[in-house]
Amino acid sequence: MIVTVGFWAVTLVLGNSSLPLPQLGGATSANVPFILFAPLAPAIALNACYGTPTAIEMTALRRIAALDSLLAVAMVVVTAAVAAPVTAGWISGFDESTVESAVRNLVCYTGLALIGRAALGTHASTVIPTLVALAVSVFGYGPEQAAHWWAWPAAESSDLLSWAGSAALLSIGLYRTAQGDFPRRS
Repeated sequence: MIVTVGFWAVTLVLGNSSLPLPQLGGATSANVPFILFAPLAPAIALNACYGTPTAIEMTALRRIAALDSLLAVAMVVVTAAVAAPVTAGWISGFDESTVESAVRNLVCYTGLALIGRAALGTHASTVIPTLVALAVSVFGYGPEQAAHWWAWPAAESSDLLSWAGSAALLSIGLYRTAQGDFPRRS
């Protein structure tokens, strides 16, 4: 929770700030928005909270994996609830597209971290969203600093493909996480 509060504090303070980075994807240099990297912190912190189930938890009747999925959904819902007053125009002074991009990128990175947890294990799971953010920051921009179609985290907040892709990644990640409660096939 503290990481999510810190994420929003930094996001709202820095707003639409950017970092000039060299590009290998078509542009010589691009001003990469800070919001491309900020959502990594809550996604990684969430995965760190899960831990590794012990042998006794694997045989317990409690649905640990379902609770893990619920925790991920709760973090995304709380993040969207914080963003709602800004995007609705009730709170002024903040860039709406930056706030919308923050929510979308958090959904994307959380889904990638959950998929990584299922595929690589708890400790290596944070590598996937981090590598995606780095790849997008270096290769994701073409001429005129426009994001390539595959660079969802760098896309404009109005890009429907980026929202659909992020939602799909979260859905797959939640499903893979909840699979831990399914009976094992021998």
